[in-house]
Amino acid sequence: MDGGLAIFGFGLFLLSIANLYARTAYWLAWPLLAISMLAMGMAFSESKRLRDVSLGVSAVLGVLFIAALATGTVWWLTLAVFLFAVAFGLLWAEFRFEYFGHVTRQELPQHHARRGPVHWPWHRRRVH
Repeated sequence: MDGGLAIFGFGLFLLSIANLYARTAYWLAWPLLAISMLAMGMAFSESKRLRDVSLGVSAVLGVLFIAALATGTVWWLTLAVFLFAVAFGLLWAEFRFEYFGHVTRQELPQHHARRGPVHWPWHRRRVH
């Protein structure tokens, strides 16, 4: 996963540099440059939140993709942002679901919800 973050971060870095060089959509180049620096920096850290970072980057890139579609940014830049959003999403999903074969069912986090009955405002509480 660390290598994937570094590779995708470097790809975003190159994409943002190409965008600045082509002098198109400066509003998109600067966030891509910042996201790429974050992804590459987190890849070389020992943080336990790497999976959350890849999901967050995927969500931010998805929002940037929608903004690029809405503003009519050049096609190659819009397509590249979409592909990187999908790649970061897959990077998150690889270690979240056993379908990809990287984790077993026993390694997955177990979420047991301990909830009591729901108290709705129209239900009266019994005081003993």
